[in-house]
Amino acid sequence: MKTGKGTSILALGAAVASCLAAPIAASAGELAPGERTILAGGMGMMGGMGMHRNMMQRMMRGALPPGMDPARLPESDSSGAHLLQQFCMQCHNLPGPGLHTAAEWPQVLGRMNMRMQMMGGMMGVAAPDPVQLDILLGYLQRHAQKPIDAATYPDLDTRAGQAFSATCVQCHALPDPKQHTAREWPAVVGRMRSNMTAMGKIVPDETTINEIVDFLQRHSADQK
Repeated sequence: MKTGKGTSILALGAAVASCLAAPIAASAGELAPGERTILAGGMGMMGGMGMHRNMMQRMMRGALPPGMDPARLPESDSSGAHLLQQFCMQCHNLPGPGLHTAAEWPQVLGRMNMRMQMMGGMMGVAAPDPVQLDILLGYLQRHAQKPIDAATYPDLDTRAGQAFSATCVQCHALPDPKQHTAREWPAVVGRMRSNMTAMGKIVPDETTINEIVDFLQRHSADQK
């Protein structure tokens, strides 16, 4: 059966998307099975980076968040924030530093850096130099997700605490409520709710959402 260029591009895109969906906790020094072969197989025919980013985002809808507004990045005018946009948005939408914990980011960034280096000659993807990589890692770790210390929150066993746990761990480590003030949490939960909808995750009903917000506010940064 004869196939056209469009079919080849879609098939190659599906293969690359499968590789990019490999577990983020994998060693930074290891590529997903078959990834090296696929990336070496002529990525240039996939066209511009905008096309690549949009296709990856659509194909990996259940694995990648929709993307963050650059204006909402912490220290949005800093070198770290600009580098995050410059390099990460070549292949997918903008991730927030809170997507991973400080302990997780070195492996995640190392894996992404390896992919950028391998794709440089085939797709024109730029990879950070060592100085930029250090700045980027420092930025991500400084603003990373702060995981909760469950031992200090005995009411995690309540209905609201269990709803909070079950909902948030669908996408990232269970966050410490003290990362935000009581006033900030409703907007944060609203953004997370939109992300869950876009990624096809289980979204709690309105009553449960309100219980989660109440739990977070009771343990927020401005509460004793």
